[in-house]
Amino acid sequence: IIMVLCSNNATGILRDRDISFFVKFKDYRNGLVYFSNVESKSPGYNFEQFSMKAFDAEITLGSSIYLFTAVQAGPKSIGLPGILKSHPKRKTTRIKVSGNSFISKMYAILSVKVVDPTIQDQELSQKIHLIINTIESNLVRSENYKLAKISLFDGTEKSAIVKLLKKNRKPFVVFDTTDLTLKEDNILTYEDYVKILSEAGMNIKDILVQLDKMKEFYQKNNIRSEAIVPLIFDEEVIGQIRVASDKESINKSNVMRLNSTAMGAVDNLFTKCAFEIVSGEPQTLMDMSTGGIKFIVTEANMYKYLVLMKRIFVQLFFPDNSVIKTMATIVNLYPDTSEGWKIVGVKFSANIDWK
Repeated sequence: IIMVLCSNNATGILRDRDISFFVKFKDYRNGLVYFSNVESKSPGYNFEQFSMKAFDAEITLGSSIYLFTAVQAGPKSIGLPGILKSHPKRKTTRIKVSGNSFISKMYAILSVKVVDPTIQDQELSQKIHLIINTIESNLVRSENYKLAKISLFDGTEKSAIVKLLKKNRKPFVVFDTTDLTLKEDNILTYEDYVKILSEAGMNIKDILVQLDKMKEFYQKNNIRSEAIVPLIFDEEVIGQIRVASDKESINKSNVMRLNSTAMGAVDNLFTKCAFEIVSGEPQTLMDMSTGGIKFIVTEANMYKYLVLMKRIFVQLFFPDNSVIKTMATIVNLYPDTSEGWKIVGVKFSANIDWK
């Protein structure tokens, strides 16, 4: 990607709080990225002053924006970035809020609703595990599954199948473990699994190795059929129900009943076991547009739940005392501030309520 940015003379901004530099990519050699132009956007500062300083880079190329940490390595160069994130180019202009002399008394109050089985509240934890264990037992007994397991996600999941569930919000089903090519409409299969691995950059040889491992697992554990159904709350996939059969093949009717079970499980968990965390102090707005906002979160109790695609409730307070209340989805997680606070980017939902 860096070579593509250089060959196309991509441009972007390097930021450190209120200090920013406009840069134009030129070349990559000997582990360093060189710019043809570095222009200070902050009077009184030049790039040479910031030896080995880490900047937040935002580079635009075509319809995409690339985000990464850029470490100054010379008057017109940075070290090779370790990790790059990309997302579609924003359709609307962002307005700087924090540090803007024309904007004051504008802030956000955030809240997040969660079901957390690891919570230290013993009574609440017991309720969660009781609901989960009851549903698992009923599935094994009434549907005659060999295995039924409910898992709630915490944002650390790396599985390609979990990524599929979160992206598509559809069940993943292996109708027959001896034939992974079987598929049905509106159901994810190993065809989608192969596609997402390929999109992640895995070569076909390694993908085939993964498929062979899955076949071996099914054979070793005598699994004839398997289904993984997402638990969805307010458009967010918060967990999954996984069932496996050693006798009968799972069919579309089974999947429909599992979907109903999943909806009932989510309703039960959030009715009886959910708790809400609300920011006690106003949260600083860094910048915003009509589509979303970037802010600094200082509420440490929230950090565990600030993961990509998490839904949060945002109240925006404006200088004229008007308030916007809306749901939003976390779409970007930026490097922490020097104080250790989290920087989060969210996309607004359509249901914005003006007060």
